[in-house]
Amino acid sequence: MDKSLVKERILNVAERRMIQFGYRKVRMDEIAADLTMSKNTIYKYFQSKEDILKCLIKRLQQSLNTKLNNIEKTQDDPLRIFSESVLLLRKQLSPWFEHLFRELPIELPSLWEDFIHFRNEKILGIHSLVEKGSKNKVFREINPSIATEAYLGAVKAVTNPRFLDAENLTFGQALDAVLDIWSNGILLTRNIQYKEKK
Repeated sequence: MDKSLVKERILNVAERRMIQFGYRKVRMDEIAADLTMSKNTIYKYFQSKEDILKCLIKRLQQSLNTKLNNIEKTQDDPLRIFSESVLLLRKQLSPWFEHLFRELPIELPSLWEDFIHFRNEKILGIHSLVEKGSKNKVFREINPSIATEAYLGAVKAVTNPRFLDAENLTFGQALDAVLDIWSNGILLTRNIQYKEKK
């Protein structure tokens, strides 16, 4: 069998196991048993379980980049691009946060930091969408840098595995709440404006 196909097969099986059980609980013996191949065969393609996970996260990021780029190429409306991008991220990342990403900051902090860097880059990409949306009168006239940083800060805080555990929230629930607050605000009466007292 083609080496790249074998490698993909190993990654697919490892991904299913790690998403279902997390990183810590999955053993190379189990991956080998699911594949009906020896551990030694797996080690010809991957040096370790950590190496497998690195490849899985790299593959996830590449897939997300391709899909997000496709949304931007096929859509013109900034609001549509934003909402479809967020829906994609919610759908693709939610399973990873159930077990695997909750363990990652403790088990493999450097790999978690790499993923955080990737996530932040994707979020900072909304800066141009906010600018475009303001120009097209889809969004209010706001400072796009502040809007982007506010969104980034909120997502950083609520998608932190410790926060999710403490609040007993899923990744999807936390992201939905951030989006709701970011897009709708918290005021019941929409025409109240903050003014500094002199």
